[in-house]
Amino acid sequence: MLNLKYIQEKVRKGQYRFSRHADEERTADKLKVSDIEEAVLSGEIIEERPDDPRGPSGLIFGKNKKGEKIHIVVGFTDDKWPLIVTVYRPSKDEWIEGKIRRRS
Repeated sequence: MLNLKYIQEKVRKGQYRFSRHADEERTADKLKVSDIEEAVLSGEIIEERPDDPRGPSGLIFGKNKKGEKIHIVVGFTDDKWPLIVTVYRPSKDEWIEGKIRRRS
């Protein structure tokens, strides 16, 4: 089970990393690093992925100060720092209110 408070504390202290993929996605979606930090700090875990082949991870749903909805997939580095694996704006076609996956 992911510990959101631990992740948020590490983000507050700047003790986290971005994967190259997350940074590319952030740039493509025109999101600033501060947008991602705000979304993590205001967020909630909406999916846990304990069996992810890269290690346990989870999907955080949060909003930046402008109220924009953001999804952040977080895993961990070998030294147990949060690793932002990817970020994106939730699609209205796939998500209800950005938090509940639509049935296909």
